[in-house]
Amino acid sequence: MSSSKSFAGEAASFPSSPPSNFDKAAPYSDPVAFIQQREHETRERMIDIEKAKLIREQLRECYRNEGVNHFENCKELVEKYTEAFEGKSLARINIMRDSK
Repeated sequence: MSSSKSFAGEAASFPSSPPSNFDKAAPYSDPVAFIQQREHETRERMIDIEKAKLIREQLRECYRNEGVNHFENCKELVEKYTEAFEGKSLARINIMRDSK
């Protein structure tokens, strides 16, 4: 996430980029960099999940408001929602959400 927003609280202490000394060829050579890289990837994945959830809520409201015209009027949101999943393994959020 390359945003210029400043965060408050605990989020302000998180680095916004992955560690520079992490080597993908030998990930266990520097254990601290390995943990930092793993935490960075997890944070980015959680951000992507939350973005997808927000889009899904907007899409759900659009479906409710538009009724039978949702195929035409919610098309942009559907495309945005499907783009949020491309190249990512976020399929589990639907299972978790629908099980409630």
